[in-house]
Amino acid sequence: MKIEPEVKKQITRNVILSLFIYLLPIVLMFLTFLITGDRPWEKKVHKTENVKSINNKTNPNNGSND
Repeated sequence: MKIEPEVKKQITRNVILSLFIYLLPIVLMFLTFLITGDRPWEKKVHKTENVKSINNKTNPNNGSND
C-alpha cells in the first residue's frame, strides 16, 4: 500500500509539531536554569524531624483527656 504524498507530508508535519510541543517545556526549563544559575539538583534535602505528640492522655483505652 502506497501513501499519497499529501498524506505523507501531513504526517511528517504532525510528527515534527508533536516533538516540538513535547520538548519545549524541557528546553525552557534548562534555559531558565542557565539564565538564573539555579541548580536544584545540588540542594540538600532536609531530613524530617521526629515530632512527638503533646496530647497527654490519662486513659490509653478510650483516648479521653480526663
